[in-house]
Parts: sequence; structure tokens; C-alpha cells
Amino acid sequence: MPAGDEGCPTGRTRLAAGAVVTGDAAGSIWRPGVVDIDGGRIVHVGPSSSAPEHHGRTVACPGLVMPGLVNTHGHSPMTLLRGVGEGLPLDRWLRHAIWPREAHLTPEDVFWGMTLGCGEMLRCGVTTSCETYFHDTAVVDAVVEAGMRCLVTPGILDIPGTGPGRGWRAMLDAAGELHAEADGRAGLVSVGLGPHAAYTLPVEALTAAGRLARELDTILTIHLAETASEDHQLQAEHSMTVPALLDEIGVLDARVLAAHAVWLTDADIALLAERRVAVAHCPQSNAKLGSGIARLVDLLQAGVTVGLGTDGPASNNDLDLWEELRLAPLLARARAADASVIDAVSAFGLATRGGAAALGIDAGVLAPGRLADVVHVRTDDPRFVPVLADADLMAHLVWSSASHLVADVWVGGRQVVAAGVCTSVDTVEAARQVQARAARLAAAVGR
Repeated sequence: MPAGDEGCPTGRTRLAAGAVVTGDAAGSIWRPGVVDIDGGRIVHVGPSSSAPEHHGRTVACPGLVMPGLVNTHGHSPMTLLRGVGEGLPLDRWLRHAIWPREAHLTPEDVFWGMTLGCGEMLRCGVTTSCETYFHDTAVVDAVVEAGMRCLVTPGILDIPGTGPGRGWRAMLDAAGELHAEADGRAGLVSVGLGPHAAYTLPVEALTAAGRLARELDTILTIHLAETASEDHQLQAEHSMTVPALLDEIGVLDARVLAAHAVWLTDADIALLAERRVAVAHCPQSNAKLGSGIARLVDLLQAGVTVGLGTDGPASNNDLDLWEELRLAPLLARARAADASVIDAVSAFGLATRGGAAALGIDAGVLAPGRLADVVHVRTDDPRFVPVLADADLMAHLVWSSASHLVADVWVGGRQVVAAGVCTSVDTVEAARQVQARAARLAAAVGR
């Protein structure tokens, strides 16, 4: 991932907060506290009482400040397809509702779809996302203009239809070219690979994608074990689960981020842990499509790095990671019939430090040296009453808070949301563009 300092504001800025929720594994909180930023990085965090002398700009944050949220799995340009294919299971949803429309996408469509997605995520306090889609130069352009951090993993699969660039070989070549052109752009973008899934690609394609990811030393993200039936044919052909197959052909030798990972055996989970495969847990999308509930507790107990993902806005139907932050521990506790399995500190970590670790970025925790991706949350709301101890703030963040309480957001020290308004994206124009383009896509397939 890029260092994140290129083009960042110069001059020291202090965020003086009613509370600083650091997001570390210990759940450390400073009340009141300060976060000092310089050159796009955090240079000091601690209690106000012992803060060093400061001569730069001071920004009052009367609520709390926390690390930016990290969305580890998204297809955000699908704001163009929000609501399409309601009520269909994954396979029919893809083949009959989504892919036919995507065959008509233009780069301009994807730019505006991603722009609207950036505005939605930033407004919700999401400072980084991992995006797998098509027309990836348009995705890069959109995130750079929005000032959002992004791991762009170009989608690789055989798209239904005919025409140039629709085969996996051409898409893999294009992904390699994008890596050469855009990795590190503006200190915000890194480029990985996004082979769609083992059930949509031949073994030859998976092998080639794994090889290229190793050569580039970049992240490969793949949909894995999302539904109970997707790998039945592969298991019949190869007499092994998909994780075992990916390991046998060398894919797991790369830096792999597995999206969904719902239907895993005990041996699969042990393998992911051994091979240091991270998981993007998408509880709301999995629930909406009826795909199942991932074994979050088992993954964490095995030592697997887990972050949270919204998936695309056509299967969620929003990009609000606060909803995932609450739903993930709720489902984990319900599955285990045990209220103690995921505490508030651990749940919060899934959306912050876990996601940052899964994407390999220096964010997710407010600490010196980390990227200055910071969110200011209002606490002058009944949802934050009462607060009798530091632990109450963390509990309220996980179980009570919501995206509408996000007041300000900084990415690499640059403010992109102020007083609840996204200042880096013209969301009115983006919404107008997406509305018109979505109507054209619907007409193209004879809605």
C-alpha cells in the first residue's frame, strides 16, 4: 500500500477531542485527549493534560475522535444497480439481474457510480475501501478526486457477451498494466488483483492470477465459499474444497483476502490461518442474499485476520459500515448462543484495525506513525447517554451509534467531511448522473 503522504496537507494540526478512542487492542481511550497530525500522519496521541506544546492549528472535536472505518470488500460503482434483482439468490441474481446490465457499462458510468459510492462512504466515516469492479481507471480517477483511500482490485472473469477485453486473460493483463500505471497514485491508491471466484474461473486462470500477485507482491482478493452450493462441482472434480484447491495451485502463496468465507470446514479455517489469508466478513450482504452466516468466532479463534465489508450496494443495499459493525457481533453471538464471544473492543476492531491489517495499510489505530485517517463522531445524542466509564463509550460506539452522528472526516490529514457534509464530492451531481445512467442500463436489458 502507498505510504499515504503524497499531496497531504503540510503544517501541524491538533484535534482536541472530548475523547480519543484509539482503536488499539486494549481499547485505550483518552478523556479528554488530543491527536496531532503532520504531513498526513499522526505524530502524537494522548491525554490533553500531558499534550506537548502546540503552535499549529487546533480543531475542536467536542465529541469523540476514532480511526476511520475500513471497508474490506466492496463493489461501490454498483450504486448504479442498487435494488436490482431483489429477492433472488446469488447465482440467479448475478446471471439474470447483474451481469446483463454490467455488459452495457461504460467507463463514465463506473466513474459516476464510484463517485457516488465515495460520497456515501466518506459521509459514513469510511476512509478506505477495497474495490473490485471493471473499468478500473475510472474507479481510480473517482477515488482520487474524492480524496478517499482505496485498494483497487480489478475484476477478472469471463464476462457474458462478446467483444474485446471480456476474457479473463485480457482482464488479467489489464490489471497488471493498471498496477504499473496507478499503484501509489496520489498516495491514496494501491492496485491488486480481483479474480472473481473459483466457480467462475478455470484453474488455469486462478493459477495465473496467483502467479501475477506474487510477482507484483500485491493483494489478491477472491470471493470464497460465499454459498453452500457454489463449490459442489469443483469438489466433485478435484476431491477437495476450494481453499485446499487454491493452496494446491499456489494461489495462497500470495497475499490473499478472501471475501465472504461463509461455508468453511474446520480444515479450511485452519488452512486460512496457516497461510495467513485474511477474510472480508460481509454479514449484511450474506444475510440479504440468504447465503448464510460466517463462522466469525471460529475464524478469530484460529488467528485469522478479519475485517468487515459491505459488499456492493446492489446486495446490501448501502455502504454504511456502521451497520456491519453492529450486525457482525450480533450474528456471532446468536450463532454461538453466547453473549460473551465478541466484546465491544473486538467488534470495533473488525471495522478499524482488522480491516487495515487485512488491506495492509498503516491505519485503523490512532497512534504515532499511522496514517491520519480520523473520524469525529458527535456524542451529544441520547444514544451516548449515560457515560460513567471509558468502557461505556466503546459500548455505545458498537451497539448504539450510527453513521448520522459522523461530523467530520480526515483522510491523510485532509478534511473531506465537515459538519456532516462531504466536501470532496458533489453528491447532488453524482446522484443525478447515477439516476440517469441507471435508467439507461435498465432500458438496455428490457427491464
